Amino acid sequence: MSEEGRNVARKEIHETLNLCNFCVRNIGLSFIDIPKTFFQSFTSYLLFIMASSLLVLMLAGEIAYVAGQMINTASVEEFVGSYLHIAGYDTMSFGKLITIWYKRHTFRHLVVELAEIWPVSIRYRDGVEIKRNSLSTLKHRQFLYAFWNILGVWLYNLTPIAVLLYRKLRGMSAALGYVWQMAYPFDKTKPAVHGIVYIFETCAGCISVCCMLGSDLLFMTMASHISMLLRLLQNQIRRLGTVESKDPFDTRCNDCYKDIVEVVKIHQRLIRYIKDLEDAFSVVNLINVLLSSVNICCVMFTIVFLDSWMEMSNKFYLGAALTQIFIVCWYADDIYRASVGVADAVYESGWYKSNTRCRRAMLVVLQRSQRPLYFTALKFRAITMITYSSILTTAYSYFTLLYTSYRRD
Repeated sequence: MSEEGRNVARKEIHETLNLCNFCVRNIGLSFIDIPKTFFQSFTSYLLFIMASSLLVLMLAGEIAYVAGQMINTASVEEFVGSYLHIAGYDTMSFGKLITIWYKRHTFRHLVVELAEIWPVSIRYRDGVEIKRNSLSTLKHRQFLYAFWNILGVWLYNLTPIAVLLYRKLRGMSAALGYVWQMAYPFDKTKPAVHGIVYIFETCAGCISVCCMLGSDLLFMTMASHISMLLRLLQNQIRRLGTVESKDPFDTRCNDCYKDIVEVVKIHQRLIRYIKDLEDAFSVVNLINVLLSSVNICCVMFTIVFLDSWMEMSNKFYLGAALTQIFIVCWYADDIYRASVGVADAVYESGWYKSNTRCRRAMLVVLQRSQRPLYFTALKFRAITMITYSSILTTAYSYFTLLYTSYRRD
C-alpha cells in the first residue's frame, strides 16, 4: 500500500474511533493521539492518576458499604439493595481501566496495523456497499450505546436533586441525598462535606462510565472492522474462477492461481490480526462474562422489590447492562460467522471451472476456513450469542434464588 493509501486508511479508521477516543481521553489515555511533548505527556499522566484515583476511592467506598451490610444484617433485601449492582459495574470499569492502560501500546499497534489491511480502493460495487453499510451501521450503534450509558449515569446523578425538588414542592421536609451508597471514614452529613461528597460521587460515576465506554467502543469498532474485512474477502473469493468461456471445458482462461495466492495472504493476515485482538481483549471479556449475570440479577431484584425512587434509573441501568453484554456477544459472534462464511464463499466460487492447480489451492483455503475464529474469555470459553443466552439464564436463576429467599424471610 502506498503512503497516500495509508494516510487515507488512517483517516477513515480514526473517524470510526472518535467517540471511543473522546471517552478514553477523559481518563488520560488515547489510542490515536500519542503525546508528543513533555507537557502533553505530563497532562495525560496526571489526568489518568486523577481518574483512576477517583474510581478506586469510589469502588473502595462501595465495597466497604456492601461489606458492612453483609456483617451487620442478615436481610437479603438490604444486602442486595445496597447498590450491589453498582459495585459490580464499577468493578468491571476498574478492571477495564487497568486492562486498557496495561495494553495501551498493544491497542495502538493494532490500530496502526489495521491501516495496512484497510480497504481503501474497492473495485466492485457490492464490496463498496459492504464497506459503506458496515461503517454506517457501526456509527449509529456507537452513538446509541454511548447515549444510553451517559443518559443512565446522569439519571443517577440527578435523581437526588429531583427527589429534593419534589419533596420541596410537596411541602415535605427534604435534604439533598447521595448519588451512590458508599461508606466514608468521616461524617458525610455535615453541610460543608455533603456538597463535596455529592460532587465526588457525580464525577466518579462519570469516570466509571468513560472507562466502560472506552473499552466497549474499542472492542465494538475493531470487531466490526474485522468482520467487514472478512466479508470483503468472501466477496473476493466468490469471484474467483468466474470468467466466462465459450468452451465450458477450457480451464486455461480460468487460471486464477495468482488471485488465490493473494486471497490466502489476506486470509492469513486477518487470522493473525484476530488472534492478536483476541489476546488483547481476553481479560476484558472474562470480566464481562463473570460479572454481567450477577449485575443483571441484582438490579432486577432491586427494581422489582426495593427502592421505588431509583426505579427509573435502575431500569436504565438494566437496559445498559443487557446492551453492554449483548454488544460483546453480538460482535464476537459476528466474527465467528464471518470466519465460517469464508468456507461457504469458496464453495460458491467458480472452483469447478478452474484448473487442477487452482482447485488444490482453493482446497487449502476451504480447509483452513472451516476452523472458526473465536473471541474467548481468557481462553476458558468461546464467546458467541449462545454465551449471551447462557448469561441471561444464569441471571434468571440467581434472581429466582433471591426471590425465594426474600419471600421466605
